[in-house]
Amino acid sequence: MGYAAFFILILMGQGTPPGPAAKTQNETAPALEKSAYFAFVDRDYIFTFEVVAPGVPLLNFVSMAEEAKPLSAKVVRMALENRKVPGRLFLVDTGNPKEPLALASVTMRPRSSFGVRITGDFGAEKEFTGVAVRVGSEDFHLAPLTSLAFESLVLKVNRINLGSPDFRDDWQALKLEVLGTREPAPRRQGAASAGSGRGL
Repeated sequence: MGYAAFFILILMGQGTPPGPAAKTQNETAPALEKSAYFAFVDRDYIFTFEVVAPGVPLLNFVSMAEEAKPLSAKVVRMALENRKVPGRLFLVDTGNPKEPLALASVTMRPRSSFGVRITGDFGAEKEFTGVAVRVGSEDFHLAPLTSLAFESLVLKVNRINLGSPDFRDDWQALKLEVLGTREPAPRRQGAASAGSGRGL
């Protein structure tokens, strides 16, 4: 499903890995403590996260990688002020808003985009303090955005040509910049290491 088609879907209902020091698009702006909008962008993946109504977060991915990867709802982790909440299920639009398809995981296929609603124990929250997604052995930490910055990014991402033999042209033409951070997921070795690693 094309990225443009995906954004129509959610509106009806939404390379080179950077190092740990990667920053958001506007380094001079003060960091947001909470937001309803988050995004990760690099040359392999783009993730966007948006709370479209209280307790209704949507996750979209664009895969520009050449390898298919599974994405489980439980590895999408949202942070509130006093707790961290993993996703429970993905809800996929079937055309009937009363009968969405509930899935524990989806596959991020090469050169594809897709969007899902996330269910979980976050009540009617409108904003989160952080969002992270684990893909394979890596953690992707999404950067918080203002609504204006998020809308600007969506317009750019919506124009990516997933059939292009080389995405570098799109990156230069659309002036896409790295957002968020990507790093190896911490290895857990029993309860002793349960508190190690990043906060999400």
